[in-house]
Amino acid sequence: MDNGSNTGYGSSRRRLLAAVGATSATLAGCTDVLSDEENGDDGNGDGSENGGNGDENGDDGGDGGGETLWPAIDDGELLADFEEEPSRRSGELSMSSEDPRRGSQAAVVEDEDGEEAGLTVYFSEAIDLTESDVSFAAKPESANRIVVEFVAPGRESRLTTVRTVPDEFTGWFRLDCGYEHKPSDEPDLTNVTAINILATNDGRPIKMAVDDLRKVDSVDNGKAILLFHGGYESQYEIAAEMLEERGWSAAVPLAPEAIGESGRMDATQLQELQDRGWDICSNPTTTTALSDSPQDRQRTVLENAKDMLEQQGFEDGARHLLVPGDRMSEETYEVVRELHETAFLFGSCPSTMPPTERHMIPHVWGPSLHEGVRRHINLADQYNQLTVLRMQRIVDTDEPEGGEMSLDEFEHLLNHIEHRGLDVITPSDLVDDEYERETDDDVSDDRPEGTILEAGHSYEFEGDDSTTETVQLDEGVAVASFSHDGDDEFVVELDGEELTTTAGQTAGESILPVDGGSYQLEIGADGDWLVDLSQPEIHGEDLEELPIERSGNGSSFVGPLWAPDDVSLSPTHDGDGEFVVTGYDADGGYEQLVDQTGSFDSSRSYAAGGTVWIDIEADGEWTLSADSA
Repeated sequence: MDNGSNTGYGSSRRRLLAAVGATSATLAGCTDVLSDEENGDDGNGDGSENGGNGDENGDDGGDGGGETLWPAIDDGELLADFEEEPSRRSGELSMSSEDPRRGSQAAVVEDEDGEEAGLTVYFSEAIDLTESDVSFAAKPESANRIVVEFVAPGRESRLTTVRTVPDEFTGWFRLDCGYEHKPSDEPDLTNVTAINILATNDGRPIKMAVDDLRKVDSVDNGKAILLFHGGYESQYEIAAEMLEERGWSAAVPLAPEAIGESGRMDATQLQELQDRGWDICSNPTTTTALSDSPQDRQRTVLENAKDMLEQQGFEDGARHLLVPGDRMSEETYEVVRELHETAFLFGSCPSTMPPTERHMIPHVWGPSLHEGVRRHINLADQYNQLTVLRMQRIVDTDEPEGGEMSLDEFEHLLNHIEHRGLDVITPSDLVDDEYERETDDDVSDDRPEGTILEAGHSYEFEGDDSTTETVQLDEGVAVASFSHDGDDEFVVELDGEELTTTAGQTAGESILPVDGGSYQLEIGADGDWLVDLSQPEIHGEDLEELPIERSGNGSSFVGPLWAPDDVSLSPTHDGDGEFVVTGYDADGGYEQLVDQTGSFDSSRSYAAGGTVWIDIEADGEWTLSADSA
């Protein structure tokens, strides 16, 4: 996933643009860099050791007689203090008394060849992480990527954390294990049998120390923090209004001297956002990487920026820092901990909630919506963790440049966060322990009876060339059945929303929720075609219960289904073109679950909420299985 250093759509969008006109932002974690072995037979243990995690029930095993130093903590439950040697996973493993954080020693993994170095902590009795998050003290002396694997209970059902670390950072910090990737088999967090901790370094020699592995209680609902980097006017004119509609607040990290510059918010606008609950945070401008400067110079730069924000009335936001250029050394980290209450830098993965490490909270690049961001949001929802998304300019164009994010993609992002039910919080909410939100307890799990959706209009169209038709539709769903006997592209859209895009001779069907009213049905074709558009009546007895399995070729949909809770999907695709899977509910909500090109075979979670349909757009054979998560 790119870190961005280089740089329900319709009605809401039109209202927003009208208001603006009147008044005046490498997927680092999905790669599997792990070894094949899972039983530790090549290591120093036989798979039955607990890696120094106290007694077999995971009780605190003590501190080994030494002192406890940050980033070791006393919260939660100790899983391993490394007073006993864990199992070697890869590279070389040793125990060091040179600089432990808890007790008398820490584990050290190394690999001079620069391939991979890691260890495994086995649990003689499986541990339960369904209501807990895991963190540990890490010292990446020569490592820029840390991989943590939760074996639940086997290799094919593991959750993975992949954390990027600045090359120049060589000191201790606490790594919060936010889940970045989930396998095709649903992990069972009631049955975690082992935790693998590994390091890589882009082919260079590897050395990393590990200590104080523990679990702490997690929150009851996933969270998101939105960072609008730079203080650009579009963040005030567009983003702030769209968040206000949802009752959300965000953070604006900026350089104080940029306030009021051309294309940037002025102090009055920033004050207005602060009055709405936003944080105006520090992100000082530096001519060279902050971490390359002497420590006293780093302190001066950070102090000056914080003081300038405080002088302009942004005391709360000045407590928080977006690390300039995502560059941080051990010396930078020390200064940041002295001056700020939170700090954010690119880390390629979500965080635990609340994070135990508040001065290296990872963020990801929000505009990478289809390259991992939606997955992060889904996992933060499923496992009640925190995802931090950074954005810059929001622009009304289909071809954003540099650090820009299109308005359509931005609204897609907000809709996805809203659909998944994440609580959107600010950095101040985090440090002030004001991040819990009221939940809707009125959602019924009772299967509906009688009529769910009334029947609406139906139309039949045919032709041999492109055309546009005006249709009247009632609120509900519209089902399009189509066929095409041509050689080139065949496209069917309803008010700009794609029903199908394919090529050549084809037949299929698609479904789309509609609000009701007048719609434009646009058909692009080069041969004979037929399109039937209908609005079926939906009854409670029509709903199919999970689990289900379906297969097909080309575009189709599955449903209506009854899915009152989250759904685990396993879609596959054997084709060269686009493969798009979208979940729709009877109230018009949607969640795009897959948007890929070519073959596909993976799992997805879907935050369903009652009566739903699964729409599939494909150019080849596909399968879909769905069950309650």
